[in-house]
Amino acid sequence: MKATRTVVLLALLAAACTTKGENPALVITKVLTSKGTTTGGVVTCPTIAAGDTEQSFINIGPDNFGQVGLVVDNRIVDPSTQNTVLRTNSADFLPHQVVAGYEVLGTGTVNAPATVAAAGDVPAKTAGPVIVPALFPSTFGAAAGGIAAGTFIRATLHLEGKLSDGSTVKTSEREYLFRVCGATGCAGNPCL
Repeated sequence: MKATRTVVLLALLAAACTTKGENPALVITKVLTSKGTTTGGVVTCPTIAAGDTEQSFINIGPDNFGQVGLVVDNRIVDPSTQNTVLRTNSADFLPHQVVAGYEVLGTGTVNAPATVAAAGDVPAKTAGPVIVPALFPSTFGAAAGGIAAGTFIRATLHLEGKLSDGSTVKTSEREYLFRVCGATGCAGNPCL
């Protein structure tokens, strides 16, 4: 009987120590969008920087469909400073796709997770943006698939990729809100 109790206790302790899919070394800290500036009739889109301010939500609609920057804080220490023989950095994060699940708030509609390519890299011990299309036209159709204006969509996002040494990793999950604009658009942010 003592062995059974010990096994049960060890199983409970092991379950308490899991991170439930979260990665404390690669954390999505912000969801950002770029704001376009017009100079002489020409729109320029500045790059998204890790220090930019996150908004409470991002508007999506027919004139902008949710291309954003997910700021990843790579908390992995560069091992080249510890290993003087090899002197290689194997801790840079190289994302290759974002995985996102969606819930249309107020309707109970939940879409299965979808994946799409991501671009960028985040060196060890730094935070940097990874550019991703956070809402996919194939998931909601043009202009968010006829979802009523003002409706919020909760996206649960994480990035998957590799470290420089080839090991497969994923970031922590991040929930973020997107709001659907009307058929006339969202006052156009061409940088999305």
